[in-house]
Amino acid sequence: MILKKRIVIVSNKVEKQLNAVPHQTIISKMNMKHFKKFCIYFIAIFSIAAVCGFTGLVIKEADNGTFYDLDTKEALGFCVQLGLTAFTSLIPYSLSVATFLVFWAMDREKWTVFFRTLAIGLILVLPLSAMTYYFDWFVRPHMMVISVGKIVAMKQTYPNSLADKYGVSMEQILNKKPMSMSKTKLTAQIDSLETSFQADIDTCGLLLSMLPDTLASKAYDCYRLERIGVVYQYAVHPTASEDSLMYVAHTELYQHAFGAWEISNELQRHKQEYFGRTLNTGCIYIAYILFAFLGYLLRFKPIKKILAVFAVLIVASWIYNEINSIVQGYAKKLNTESHQIVDDTYKEIDGIRESKEQEMNTDTQLE
Repeated sequence: MILKKRIVIVSNKVEKQLNAVPHQTIISKMNMKHFKKFCIYFIAIFSIAAVCGFTGLVIKEADNGTFYDLDTKEALGFCVQLGLTAFTSLIPYSLSVATFLVFWAMDREKWTVFFRTLAIGLILVLPLSAMTYYFDWFVRPHMMVISVGKIVAMKQTYPNSLADKYGVSMEQILNKKPMSMSKTKLTAQIDSLETSFQADIDTCGLLLSMLPDTLASKAYDCYRLERIGVVYQYAVHPTASEDSLMYVAHTELYQHAFGAWEISNELQRHKQEYFGRTLNTGCIYIAYILFAFLGYLLRFKPIKKILAVFAVLIVASWIYNEINSIVQGYAKKLNTESHQIVDDTYKEIDGIRESKEQEMNTDTQLE
């Protein structure tokens, strides 16, 4: 009897093991099926998005006269270069659509299969996010600098002879731009600007506290100090003379308020650059998780096939418009930077001129 019981127990264990193997194999095959779909959808959608974006960019540059300034091969190369600056911005959009389609196609799978598929999808998402991070921080800045230099050369507005005379180079001006800075330099520059900005804010507050209420209120509104974070204050019994108070209000306070506004604008440009370089990496994870849940939750709709047609048409139209706006937005940014390069060069030259004139005046006075 004991021997029979042992045989029955062993046979049951063997039967369970044999039944478990096919079940695990089926789950593994299902996961690989979803992963393959995921990869195929992503590559297909990304390719369509890239073609749409490049086509829109070529049309835009043709309207701008790029194909008249350059020969066709060089103009197309320039368009490719411009398009590559927006390369990583296409990834979150393509990933969101691919993710939605994969999880939307899961008919009867339970939540356990959903989470398992979600985890397996990270095999694609993690390398994509790492590549995006590297491209946005280490490749795109260099490409944008090259593109801006090309635009400036095409427009022929850069004062080469004047810049050479005063020892100012385009590379020198470009290196001061947030778009060309490394992560370490950009972070250090943001910290430096924040320190300078806070110093001007504190000085403005100190100068305000020296003025009587009427004069302080007028200066506070005129210089828009509230918008940059200066706390209103005034002196109940001013100790300085009227001339000194007028000098403080119209000269010293004005200079520090103007400086604070300039630093604030420069700080915003640097912060926008930092945010722009980290945005795509963060959007990849947000898009993946959000559209995975959205696709899975909408799979029970009875009018699924009808919705599929409308969804494809809407998504295709949305992607085309979004990709065009993104790519052309980068092109517009590069054009703006090219104008700024010329303006900054003239400012640098003016600064050198003023410095030389001051040196000459000092030497004359000493003689």
